[in-house]
Amino acid sequence: MATTQAAKEAIWWRYHLKGLGYDTTQPTTLLSDSQGSIALAENPDQHARTKHIDIQYHFIRQHLAQKTILLRFIRTAEMAADILTKALERIVHCRGMALLGIRGA
Repeated sequence: MATTQAAKEAIWWRYHLKGLGYDTTQPTTLLSDSQGSIALAENPDQHARTKHIDIQYHFIRQHLAQKTILLRFIRTAEMAADILTKALERIVHCRGMALLGIRGA
């Protein structure tokens, strides 16, 4: 579900940037540390085992097919966004800051 929310945001930004005259012909790459969410989005054959997931969350498949969104796996240790969303140990937080290009004090 988090991957779908990220895709919704990316699509909104694509439409907004297109309206401002930017080129949006290239797909937007979403990084995810959840191999399960990527597999679910890319493999429609799993539908029978995922009936509990609301149909709105399956819309990402349409955008994958249209090549407006690309999903790419990234290891949790390389996920810079975690410093914005999670309470992390100091070392992990500092590593995330370095990934974002932020120098610590």
